[in-house]
Amino acid sequence: MGDYESSQVTSIGLAEATLVVDMAWNALPAGQRSLLEAIGADQRRVVIGPLGVQADALHVSAGIPRFDPEVCRELDRALGIWLSDLRVVLIRLDHPVYAELDRPTVERFLARVAWHEWGHALGLDRSTNADIRSGARLLAMAPRGISENIRAAGYGRKDFTHELVAEVYALLMGRRQRGETGRPEWLANEIWEIVERVTGWTD
Repeated sequence: MGDYESSQVTSIGLAEATLVVDMAWNALPAGQRSLLEAIGADQRRVVIGPLGVQADALHVSAGIPRFDPEVCRELDRALGIWLSDLRVVLIRLDHPVYAELDRPTVERFLARVAWHEWGHALGLDRSTNADIRSGARLLAMAPRGISENIRAAGYGRKDFTHELVAEVYALLMGRRQRGETGRPEWLANEIWEIVERVTGWTD
């Protein structure tokens, strides 16, 4: 996506973006909200500025060791992150990817990022070692667009399952908002079963 310098979004303000993310939270099924609350992932914050910088500042204020500079630079490119040590989801509003988008598109994108991070939090907390070892095999049976995006992002093999769960979870939430339920035909049954078990998905 090119450089990731701050590019203030003008189509939606911080307070409005926070409301959008709150609405995305309320759209989650009650059972999944309970699972997220149990691991502290109900805490969320929409912020301005690169997420590596934001996360590093939170670590400093909490007395936690700072990120390695390279990790910080990688996080700066993110749209959202789940900070498991601080139990908070951070979502960046002024990411350059939003710069040319209209307000409705930005709102949909923010909700999707939030759902992805909540799926990520559940995946990190509830995936088994066997799930993680199966990551490369699961990714090979995922839809091409999903697998290519995960590989292009440079994730290691141990992250494949977590990222796959997060991405599928966000897509399922989008379908749910459109009134679509059940396993989509494009999703392999084994991936569906893991997402159901890890996230508590029920429809």
